[in-house]
Amino acid sequence: MGIAALTKVAVMAPRSDYQEVVKRLARFRDFHMIEKKELRFDPSTQELSVRAVRLLAQVDQVTKDLSIPLNPAMLDVIFRGVKVQRKEYQASGWRELLDSAEKEAEPIRNEIRAAVNRFWQLTKDEADVRSLIDALKAVSNLSVDLSRLGALKRVKAILLIAESGPLAELQRSFPELLLVTQAINPTQSLVVVGAPVEDSARLDKVLKTLSMKPFTLPENLPQNPAGAYKKLTEQLQRITRERTDAEAGVDKLREKHAERLLAIRELAEAARNLLDEVRATGGLDRIATISGYIPANRETEFVQQFTSWMVFHEPVSRVGEGHDASKVPTLFVNRGPTKPFEQITHQQGIPGGPEVDPTPIVTFVFPVFFGIMFGDLGHGLVLTAFAYLIRRRGSGSLRQWGNIFLAAGVAACVMGVVVGEFFGFSLHELVKVPTYIEIVLRPPVVQQATLDPVGTTTLLVLSIFIGIAHIITGLSLDIVQAIRGHETVELLTHKIPMLVMYVSGIGFGFAFIGAGYTFDVLSTSNLVPLLGVPTSTLGGVSLAAVFAAMIALASGRGIAIMAGKVKGESVGSAFANGGIEVFEAISRFLANTISYVRLAIMLLVHASLLLTVNMFLVFPLYISLVPVVLFNILIIVFEVLIVYIQDLRLHIYEFFTKFFDAQGEPFRKLFPDRVRFRINWT
Repeated sequence: MGIAALTKVAVMAPRSDYQEVVKRLARFRDFHMIEKKELRFDPSTQELSVRAVRLLAQVDQVTKDLSIPLNPAMLDVIFRGVKVQRKEYQASGWRELLDSAEKEAEPIRNEIRAAVNRFWQLTKDEADVRSLIDALKAVSNLSVDLSRLGALKRVKAILLIAESGPLAELQRSFPELLLVTQAINPTQSLVVVGAPVEDSARLDKVLKTLSMKPFTLPENLPQNPAGAYKKLTEQLQRITRERTDAEAGVDKLREKHAERLLAIRELAEAARNLLDEVRATGGLDRIATISGYIPANRETEFVQQFTSWMVFHEPVSRVGEGHDASKVPTLFVNRGPTKPFEQITHQQGIPGGPEVDPTPIVTFVFPVFFGIMFGDLGHGLVLTAFAYLIRRRGSGSLRQWGNIFLAAGVAACVMGVVVGEFFGFSLHELVKVPTYIEIVLRPPVVQQATLDPVGTTTLLVLSIFIGIAHIITGLSLDIVQAIRGHETVELLTHKIPMLVMYVSGIGFGFAFIGAGYTFDVLSTSNLVPLLGVPTSTLGGVSLAAVFAAMIALASGRGIAIMAGKVKGESVGSAFANGGIEVFEAISRFLANTISYVRLAIMLLVHASLLLTVNMFLVFPLYISLVPVVLFNILIIVFEVLIVYIQDLRLHIYEFFTKFFDAQGEPFRKLFPDRVRFRINWT
C-alpha cells in the first residue's frame, strides 16, 4: 500500500518501428512519459494525431447536435441502474484502429446530420410561417385583392397597419392624403393611403421617415388577406406535423446511436491525447526515442516486451539522490478498502519527494470521524443502504465514493449503538443492548427530552483526546518524512521541537487539570486524572520540555546558519522568525486541538434535531407520520453534506497541514483505462 517505487526507462528504436513501440506502450499502460524539449515530430504519428483530432471534432459535434450527455446522470445510474456499455475494438496498430473508427462513424454522422438539418429547417419554416400568420391575423377578415391597389393609374394606393402615433404624424405631414382607416385594436389601425401619382416620391419619403412600411403579401400566397391567412394556417399545420415527426426521428437516432457515438468519441479523444503526447521523438534523424517512468515491479515485464529495441532502465529515488526528485511522479498502489480513500487525499493534493501517503490513515480515521458526528443507528443504516446502492450500480469515481460512504455509514451505525440512538429514539428501550454513552435524557413525556450533561461532557472530552492523537500522528509523520529526506537541520530545529512542544503542552494541560485548574502545578501532589502520576512530576517535566522545545524552535535555525549548516539566509531574520513561530505554534496548536470539539458538537446537534422532529409524535400517527418521515429525510441529506465537510476540514486543516505539502506530480498513464471501449491489440 502507499506509493510505488518507480524505474526510469528509455526506448530507442528505428523510426520505421516507432508505431509498434507506441502500440506496445499503450498496451503496457503503466508508463508515465517524460516530455521532450525537442519539437521534432514523427511524420506518421503526426498524421495519425491530426486524424484523431478531426475525428474527435466531427463526432463531438454530432453528440452536441443530438444533445447527448457524455456521462449518464448520477440519479439515473443510482435509481434506474443505467449502465455504460463497453465496445470492443480489434486492431494491429493505431492506423487500423482509426480506420475502423472513421468507417464506423461516417454513415452514422451522415444520417444524423441529414436528420438534424431537416429538423432545424422545418423549425425555421414553422417560425417563419407563424410570424406571417401573426402579421395577417389583424387583416384575416379582409377580402380585398391587394394586387389591384398597385394597378391604379392616377392614384398611388398603399395598405398599412399603423400605430396611432405615427398615423397622426402622417396626417399632419401630408394633410392632402386620402386616408381610410379601420381600428384593429386599441393601438393599431388598418389604413389605406391614397395620393396622386405625382406625389409618390414624397409619400415614400414621409413613410420612410416615420418607419411605416406597406403591408404586402408574398407572391406565392393569394393576394387576398383572408385567403392568404387560410392557406398559411393549413401550411403551418402541415409543417408542424413534419417538424414533430422529424423531432421524433432525431430522438430515435439518439437512442439508436448514442452509445456507439460516445464510444467512438472517447476512442478519438484517447487517441488524440496519446498521439499528441508521443509524436515528439527526439532529435536523431533515424532513431526515435521515448522515455518515462514505470512501476519498479514491472521492470522485467517492460524489458521483455521491448526486447526488440534498445532499452535503458535505472531505479529512481523520491528523495533527490542523483536526480531532481520533484520531477518523479507519484503512483498510488493502494488496494482493497484503502483505494477509495485516495479521493480524500486528492482533496489536498499529491504527495511528492519523501512525503508519505496518508491514505491508509485516512481510510481508518475519516469514517470514524464521520460516524461520531453522524452517530445514529437508523440514519446510519439508511446511509449504508444508499451507499451500497451507489457501489453496486456506479462505476469509476462514483463507485469509489459509494465505498467511502459505505464505510462512513457503517461507522455511523456503530456510533449509534455506542450512544444508543435509533432515529432519535432510545435504542436500548427498543432492543436490549447496553448504551455506553448516554447523550439524551428521556423522561416519559416526549417534549421534556433533553441532552444529558454527563454524556455531553464525556463526548467533548473524548473529542479532545481524539484530536490530540490525530495531531500527534501528523507531527510524527512530519518527522518520519524529514528522516527519509535526510533533512537533519530541519529535523532538529523545527520538526522535533514542534512535536515535543505540543506533547509537553498537552502534558502541562493535564497537570493543570490535576492541580484543580490552577497554575500552581509544581507544588501540588494530586494525581493527574487518567494518568495516575503526581501533578508536580508531570508539570515539572512538561514545563522543562516546553521551554527546551521553544528555545530550539526560536533559535535553532539561527544557530544552524551561524554554524554554516544552512547557506544563503540571514541570521537576524532566522532568530526573529523563530520567535514569531513559537507564538504562532502555541496559538495554532490550541486552535487545532479545540477544533476537534466539533466531533461532539455535530453529534449533539444531530440528536437535538431528531428530538425536535419526534415531538410530532404527540399527535395521532396519521398526522405525525408524514412530517416525521419528511424531516428525517431532510436531516439525513443535509447532515451527510455538513458532516462530510466538517470531516474533510479536520483532515485538510488540522491533520494534513502538519506534514503534507502535496506538491507531487501524479503518475499519468500514457493510455489510462477507459469506460466505453477496450482495445484488443493483435
